[in-house]
Amino acid sequence: MNAASTNAQKYESGNPILQWLIGRFHRRIAEVVRPLGVRTVLDVGCGEGYLARHLLDHVPGIELWGVDASESAIAAAQKRCPGARFRVATIDSLRDKGRRFDLVVCSEVLEHLEDPAGALDVLATLAAPHALLTVPWEPWFQLANLARGKYLSRLGNHPEHIQRWTRRGFERLARTRFDAHRVEVLFPWTLFYGTVRGRQTA
Repeated sequence: MNAASTNAQKYESGNPILQWLIGRFHRRIAEVVRPLGVRTVLDVGCGEGYLARHLLDHVPGIELWGVDASESAIAAAQKRCPGARFRVATIDSLRDKGRRFDLVVCSEVLEHLEDPAGALDVLATLAAPHALLTVPWEPWFQLANLARGKYLSRLGNHPEHIQRWTRRGFERLARTRFDAHRVEVLFPWTLFYGTVRGRQTA
């Protein structure tokens, strides 16, 4: 059996504070999404489907697709969300496919990428027109890891995180592709909701 990913380890952690933070984070995402009235949702970098499951349970009437580069994560997501549709894919492989979704979600993904600006280009082609993006709120995400004794040799910085953004830094990046309608911090994450620049809502 393959070892659980660091993402699965986080979501399955027995730490009650971490579980409370994740629960609050997911509840807030659903609160932002529900009033949008979207039907089709694409979860880019869906991992094992934890957020997808929450959206399916708390945003009525959506049809959800998910993609992730990990075959094992996709298998777990399909098992967790049997009514949704998942496939193995990288963000770049989604470029120029011609398909658009009412809402594109990309949560805890961009910090892993060498070219997050290029990924935002792809997400903007997929969103019609809504996008919800989240990343770790730095330096507080790193400090929170350090406080709970994680990744001590890296001073709390997750070994898979290439990018680090403050709230304002991430908002500046996201605004290059999306008009911002909501930017907020839900410790230890930054949440950005916007629409593709120049594209009107229905």
